[in-house]
Amino acid sequence: MNGILLDTIVIATSLLLAASVVLALYRVIRGPSILDRMIATDVVLASMMCGLGGFMAMTGRTDLLPVLIVLAMLGFVGSVSVSRYVSKSDSMTTGAEVGSLGDFSASDWHVGAQDEAPGDADAQWPDDVARGIANVSDGPAGVTVGDDEAHQTSTRPAGADDHDERLTGEGGRDGS
Repeated sequence: MNGILLDTIVIATSLLLAASVVLALYRVIRGPSILDRMIATDVVLASMMCGLGGFMAMTGRTDLLPVLIVLAMLGFVGSVSVSRYVSKSDSMTTGAEVGSLGDFSASDWHVGAQDEAPGDADAQWPDDVARGIANVSDGPAGVTVGDDEAHQTSTRPAGADDHDERLTGEGGRDGS
């Protein structure tokens, strides 16, 4: 490549990077929000890294590589810190995040649940499983495997829960 053309490209690139730094510094000073300032700081750091990388490529110096790494780490840590600060000052209530397990009212954990009694297709399930978890005792003794009868480890009689009217009423399991 011609030396004059290469010098022209380097000067033009340097001027564009300097202009981006000046505009980003104006946004850092002007604001108005902390997110605007953080994005402008990232632009300044990225422009500095591009300029430094171009300088390293032109001169063949590799001793400035740690400076590039430090600038990249500074940009990353700064962005993460500001985003955590902004998210903590956000007005969201605890448990309202998407995918949170703390608030079941807004989630779809109950999708597919039926309000009716289990049908004939569910006849292979033990009574405790077919009724839901209301009567299942804690521990492995109340779990049935295969065709064995359900072990009743609770002191309550079998089927003594609030859901009996729903299960044995009209359209229920016993058809009464």
